[in-house]
Amino acid sequence: MDREIIHLKIPGFPVAVERVIHPDLRGRPVVVAPLGASRSVVTALSSEAWDAGIRKGMVLAKAMRYCRSAVVLPPNEPLYSRASRAILKVLESFSPVLEPSGFGHAYLDITGTGRLFGPPRDTAWRAQREIRRQLHLDSSLGVASNKMVSRIATEVVARPAGLQDVPHGDESSFLSPLPVRLLPGIGPQTESQLKELNIRIIRDVAAMQLEHLALAFGRFAYVLHQRALGIDRTPVIPPRVTPSLEQETILPDDSNDYGVLRRVLFELCDLAGEQLRERTQRAGRVELRVRYADYRDEGNSSKIAPPVQSSAILYNRLLPVLDLILKRRTRVRSMHLRLTDLCAGTVQLDLFADPEPERQSRLETALDRLRRRYGKAVVSCQSPVVSVALN
Repeated sequence: MDREIIHLKIPGFPVAVERVIHPDLRGRPVVVAPLGASRSVVTALSSEAWDAGIRKGMVLAKAMRYCRSAVVLPPNEPLYSRASRAILKVLESFSPVLEPSGFGHAYLDITGTGRLFGPPRDTAWRAQREIRRQLHLDSSLGVASNKMVSRIATEVVARPAGLQDVPHGDESSFLSPLPVRLLPGIGPQTESQLKELNIRIIRDVAAMQLEHLALAFGRFAYVLHQRALGIDRTPVIPPRVTPSLEQETILPDDSNDYGVLRRVLFELCDLAGEQLRERTQRAGRVELRVRYADYRDEGNSSKIAPPVQSSAILYNRLLPVLDLILKRRTRVRSMHLRLTDLCAGTVQLDLFADPEPERQSRLETALDRLRRRYGKAVVSCQSPVVSVALN
């Protein structure tokens, strides 16, 4: 059976989401870039900023010289994550075979859904209409027999929120007049090589003999030739869901004070441990990530054996991880804790295992009951040593 694949793209996704929250930004030049960093670059921009000469990847100081009236917004990835999840929730109503491919991008395999939603073009139109109705976001959609062609279709739609349908059998003719840079795997270096061979559009690649193409590109020649013909057998793969428990804190003020960062880490461990004990689960792996003020991320992970549910033990295991991560003088903006390899129930201990972890876990479980009964103020977590307020 021929596949029917939809690729969805929200043009200028970060700016589009910000405009839903702040309608006054509509019609104005907007760029998204980290604030405060000396060499911050533009990561997203509106069409108005593009018309003014600003480009993605441009140094912010240079961009502002092109358009002094541009509104500069810092990246807001928690907001983008929520918007992406909302988009996926809308798309799930059309097919369960759904693959996110970054903020504001997703593939949807609607093969065999014709009796429910009609022809593929109608399904794409319905999805586009629902995203606009529910989320107030305009989307570009491409419909084709494979992922590659559907993605390229969203790049060449006639208008920013359009729909491009590529009928089965027309993949090669659709791609023929398009620039070679639209093919996957064609970066600046490969594009430059193709220009040296006087190859500028996809038709020229498809017309070349494979052995001639191999002289310039080696093993990549076969893949490049197949893509130029519109052939792509990559399936739509839904993301594998790994059970996890996550906690994140955005610091009130960016800080590189080690004492402050240790307290933030302990608060995260305290909340995560409480959730583990409430679910009667234990974590076998911990992952810690920090985001700096210039929006660079650093992270590391550690395995815990046997799995634990004690907040204090989590904290003690993560302190060395924090020390490994903090290699820069830049201030930290947020900290993210993720617990995986979760298991339920009790864990069989060795005969000569240290009984302290189990005693610590039972103590914290008792303190959890006090909190639930008398409120969180009855137990204060100021350090790995827990203090109880007795009235």
